[in-house]
Amino acid sequence: MVTDLQSAYLRYFPLIREKCRRMLGDSDEAEDVAQETFIRMWRTGLRAKDARHATAWIYRTSTNLAVDRLRQRRSTPPRSSGELMDERSAEATLRRRQELEAYARHLPADALEAALMNRLDGLTQQEIAEVLQVSERTVRRLLQRLDAQVEHLRRTLGP
Repeated sequence: MVTDLQSAYLRYFPLIREKCRRMLGDSDEAEDVAQETFIRMWRTGLRAKDARHATAWIYRTSTNLAVDRLRQRRSTPPRSSGELMDERSAEATLRRRQELEAYARHLPADALEAALMNRLDGLTQQEIAEVLQVSERTVRRLLQRLDAQVEHLRRTLGP
């Protein structure tokens, strides 16, 4: 019989790994973050009996771990992901990722987490509210506050 943890791993690991790869731009690092998410799930004894609670926990934990990785990075370019891109696309991707890493060090974690879920993963405000266990109004405020802070950082730090 498959345990709740095994079921959650089989169902969510590929999705979480891909989400982290998009956030971090590095397949190996994404694999590490996804694995760490499920190690933490195992250590906490969290079981997937309430699917919504478990999904929210997995998503929130993996996002927090990826944001932590972004904050720890220096301004060095990411390791190659092995994907072939033309030079312009590679430069644009690198520039966006470096901008995200710079901003991640200066933005509140909750607002950054909501923005990543919305703008990178395409979650609706309602879905984000469920994952973060806050109201949709709070999600809207977080996103609005983040937009204002990013605009301020762009003026302060430059593009």
